[in-house]
Amino acid sequence: MDKLKKLKDLKNCEHQRIAFHEYRSFDQDQYVKTAIAFANGSGGKIFFGIKNDPWEVIGFSSDEILSKLDTIAKNIYDHCEPTIVPIMTIEEIDGKNIITATIRSGMDKPYYLKNIGLREGTYIRVASETRNADPYIIQELLIEGSVKSFDSIRLDNEVTETEINQLCNRMYQHALEYCQSEEQRASQKKLTVNQLLDWKVLYKDQGKYYSTNAWELLTNPNKLFSDAIIQLAVFKGNTRAVFLDRKIADGPIDQQIEEAMLFVQRNIRMGSRIEKLCRLDIYELPLNSIRAMISWAVCNRSYITSGSIQVAVYDNRLEITSPGSITSSITLDEFIEGRSLVKNKAISAAFNYMHIIDHWGSGIPQIIKESKDYGLKDPEIKALGDAFRICLFRKPFDFDSYGVTLPKFKNAISQTINDTNKSLNDTNEFINDNEKRILHLLQNNPLLTQKELSELAQISTSTVKRTTISLQKKKLLQRKGSQKQGEWIVLLPTA
Repeated sequence: MDKLKKLKDLKNCEHQRIAFHEYRSFDQDQYVKTAIAFANGSGGKIFFGIKNDPWEVIGFSSDEILSKLDTIAKNIYDHCEPTIVPIMTIEEIDGKNIITATIRSGMDKPYYLKNIGLREGTYIRVASETRNADPYIIQELLIEGSVKSFDSIRLDNEVTETEINQLCNRMYQHALEYCQSEEQRASQKKLTVNQLLDWKVLYKDQGKYYSTNAWELLTNPNKLFSDAIIQLAVFKGNTRAVFLDRKIADGPIDQQIEEAMLFVQRNIRMGSRIEKLCRLDIYELPLNSIRAMISWAVCNRSYITSGSIQVAVYDNRLEITSPGSITSSITLDEFIEGRSLVKNKAISAAFNYMHIIDHWGSGIPQIIKESKDYGLKDPEIKALGDAFRICLFRKPFDFDSYGVTLPKFKNAISQTINDTNKSLNDTNEFINDNEKRILHLLQNNPLLTQKELSELAQISTSTVKRTTISLQKKKLLQRKGSQKQGEWIVLLPTA
C-alpha cells in the first residue's frame, strides 16, 4: 500500500525522470524513445502496467509478466544506438504486478533510435514530454559524450606571446581587484601560459600556441560568436511592450559581466539604513546574487545555439535568461538544491582564477537565502527547454532626494542626507550637482573607477575626470594608492 500511495502521489505529475506506460505491443517505439530521452538526460524510470489517462494501475498477470519484461528489455537493447541496458524489476502493488525499467544517464551520448538515425532519432526529456532533440542539443550531447566541453574545442588561430601576456596580465589584475582581503591579495599568483594550457584555453603544437573557443571568448568573442553578448534592457511595467533603456554588453565575456552589473545597479533602486550612527546604502536586490546569476549564465550558457543572454529589469522583477539548458546529467530540482555540473570547463577555470565564480555548487541555495534575508519572494527558476531563466522579485521602495530609502529608516536617512548637503553648501558655494553626485557615489563605494562613475552618474568619463580633479583641489576628495589599485577618500566637512 505504501508503494501504491507513492505512485498515486506521482500520477498527476509525470515528469523529467518518471514515465508511465500501459504497455501495448504496437507502441513499443514510444517507450524506447522515452528510454533514449532518459539516457540522454539525467536518467529515469518507466513504470509499465500503469495507465496514465485516466491514471490507473493495470498490472500484468503472473503468466505473462516475465515474457513482457524480456520483451521490453530486448526492445530497448535492440533499438537504441549506442546500446542501452535497462535495469528491469518486478513490483507487486495492491495485488497487481508492474514492471519497472530503470535507465541510467548514459556515458556515450547522444543516444538515438537506430532505425531512424542520429539526426531525427535523438530524443530528450522536457518536463513530462519526450521530444526530438534540436540540432544544437545533438551537438552539445556529442561534446558531452566525448568528455569534452565546447569551450575547449581547438581552433587553427595562432596566438602570439604578446597576446598571451596581455590576457595573463588582464586576468591577474582582475583577480587582484576582486580579492576579499589583503592576505588574499598578497597570495594571488600571476597567471602563466602553462595554466592556460592546463585549462585548455590554449593548446601548443610544434612550438606554437593556438586558440580554443575559450580563448576567443575571453579575448574577442564577436569575431567568431556573434551571439556571445549580453542584451540589457529596462521595461516599463511587467511586460516587454515598452523599452525605457537598452544596451548591449560585448567584448571579452568577463568584462561583459562588469558592464551588465553597472547597468543593473543604475536601473534598480538604492536604499539606506542607519547602523550605529553610520549610513549604509543598500540596493533593493542583493548584488552578490545578481553577479552570481549573470556569471553563471556567461559561464554555462550554450555557445552553440543561437540567442544571447538577456538581463531584463521590470517593475516587479529582475529576469536573467540564458540560452541552452542546464547540463543534461542533472535535473532542475538537483540544480536548485546546489548540484552543478559545469558546461564550459575552460571558462570556469578562468573565472575561478579571477574570483568571478567559485566552481558554483552553493550558488542557487545562496541566492535563495539572500532573497529571504532581503525579505523578497523566493526566486523563480525555470528550465524553458532551449533556455534557462532565473527571476529575482522586487518590492516597493519609497523615494527621496538621492533615490530611495527603506521605509523604516526614511526619516533618519533624509536627515543625514540633508545635513550632508547643508554642510557641503555651507563650506563651498561653488560645489555643483556633478560634484555632489560624485561625492555621494564615492562615499558609498570608494573603489569605483572613472568608467564606473561615468556609468552610475550618467556623465562622460572626461567630466568625471574634471570633477574629481576639482574636488581634490577643493580638498573634498583624496586619492590613496595608485590609479589601478587605490581608492578614493571623501573628506566631508564638519558642520
